[in-house]
Amino acid sequence: MKSKKLELWRKRQEEFRKSGLTRRVFCAKHRLKISTLDYWFSRIRDLEKSQGLFELKAQGISIINSSLEVIIADRYRIEIKNGFDARLFAELVQALERRG
Repeated sequence: MKSKKLELWRKRQEEFRKSGLTRRVFCAKHRLKISTLDYWFSRIRDLEKSQGLFELKAQGISIINSSLEVIIADRYRIEIKNGFDARLFAELVQALERRG
């Protein structure tokens, strides 16, 4: 039974990634609690880490109203506006990678 729940939440996680929605909007649309979503995403992440499958890389990039949203490992969402400091952004990504 646990593996079925885990598989269900992995599918939800993939659906969330593809949706481009915020956690709040996604949860409202699917009638989920944000705390439940966070719990399962954390559990999946911890499981992947323990299996050596965790990798921090850009999952998606979308341009919205002259801004850029970068999603990293379904864990970090960074919105970048016009005129951002590219060096600062690179340092931020490196810091997140070190955090792993």
